[in-house]
Amino acid sequence: MNHRLCRNLMLLLTLTGFSAYLLGAGEDEWKFEVLHRTTGLPFYGLIVSESPNQVVFKCITRKPGSPTLVFTENFEKSTIIKIERLPEPERILLGAKLDALAKERERFANTLRSLDPKSSAGKNPIEYVKLEKAIWPPSKKDTAFSYSSQYFTLVTNSRPELAQLAAIQLEQVYSAYARTLPPRRINIKPTTILLTNSVEEYQTILKTSAVNIKNPAYFDLNKNQIICGSDLERLSTSQEEISLFHSKELQDLLKRENDLKQLYKNKIPPDLAASLLDSRKKIKQADDKNLEMIVKERKKLFERLYHEAFHAYLSCAVFDPREGELPLWLNEGLAQIFEAAVFEIGELRIGHADKTRLESVRLTLNQNTLPSIKDLLTAQPALFLVYHPAEKETSQRMYFASWALAFNLTFKQKALDRQVLDDYAKALKNGADPIACFEKLTGKSLQDFEKEHQAYLKGLRLDGGSNSGGSNSGILNGGSSSQK
Repeated sequence: MNHRLCRNLMLLLTLTGFSAYLLGAGEDEWKFEVLHRTTGLPFYGLIVSESPNQVVFKCITRKPGSPTLVFTENFEKSTIIKIERLPEPERILLGAKLDALAKERERFANTLRSLDPKSSAGKNPIEYVKLEKAIWPPSKKDTAFSYSSQYFTLVTNSRPELAQLAAIQLEQVYSAYARTLPPRRINIKPTTILLTNSVEEYQTILKTSAVNIKNPAYFDLNKNQIICGSDLERLSTSQEEISLFHSKELQDLLKRENDLKQLYKNKIPPDLAASLLDSRKKIKQADDKNLEMIVKERKKLFERLYHEAFHAYLSCAVFDPREGELPLWLNEGLAQIFEAAVFEIGELRIGHADKTRLESVRLTLNQNTLPSIKDLLTAQPALFLVYHPAEKETSQRMYFASWALAFNLTFKQKALDRQVLDDYAKALKNGADPIACFEKLTGKSLQDFEKEHQAYLKGLRLDGGSNSGGSNSGILNGGSSSQK
């Protein structure tokens, strides 16, 4: 069943349509009103109201790899040269997108607050999606929570607040995948997603299933099942305990401060006052560090889910494995691009180069350890998996190389339209030579493309453009390049 949230998102998607170019756009172009001033760069956005002397303008900035930034400014008409206005239907559409974005962010913020038992939201959480009580499949007896949707069924033994957050994020991601890569298979069977409340339990499940890998998440094509583990719940519990301890420490410091004020008639000696201030600073720094760790772990968890969900969506909704599927290097490369996407109101924005991956690719290029394109095309699946800690470095290099090649083909070469992918997958399924297939895909010899590819990577920027020539500016952002 689809929750109302998903239906509302899909209504918006129907209104806005989708790019005919399979992976070139990554989003629909947002059309803005443009306010040109007597000085400075123009502003892009939407006119909120207008009077004879003033314009209230909602400014919108959509930079590569960053969430949409929206803020309101008042402009005196004497500072405005010209206003480019949208037709009324497009104004209404842009306003609807902004309203949907605001509601989505409010929902996300409230869900995050519900994870904090000290907050009012944590004591009385809002249920944005309907969770059902379930039996935890691995144990066949323990209590769990489940959420069912068109493309997936989430089952988790984590706390309900985290289950809510995961369900909301996965709805968003699957809606965006369906928008960018429309489903082509009929009778799609939803993927089961098992989200464990600890890494230890995740590893136990893999061991029980005779899957001996060290990868942090796993999609089993035969079972149509994603298994993902995270220590987020343990870290959150530890943070709550530490936060309570720090609250008591702050109360003790306040009592000590009041005692000193009474003793010194409100004139605490500088050294004692400095000691109190230093103690409070250390507590705040510790709290900030713990919160940063939680945020990082949450980001890792959802990137893993997005990555495996991409594999599952391709296999279940787009490509029929019996007719042909993407080679592993391309599947993994695209999954990395999509896991780092910005997901908003059922849309996704891709095209920016992930900082960690880009730096790692450059390092391996300089060390001459980046797998060649030939290595990728002929690689066995085992090279992507980690069966032993010593294999982690090799696996990482394969993933980085896959990301780099998929990024080039998608954004620089713009070579991956639907028909090309279909033909490529079918040819490989029928036993064609992978190198010959790749040369047909790119229209160049492997040797020539390898040289161009390395030059492209050396010049690749975080915004997705490359100093070696070529730019992705037209596919990164719904607005004008001057916004960047």
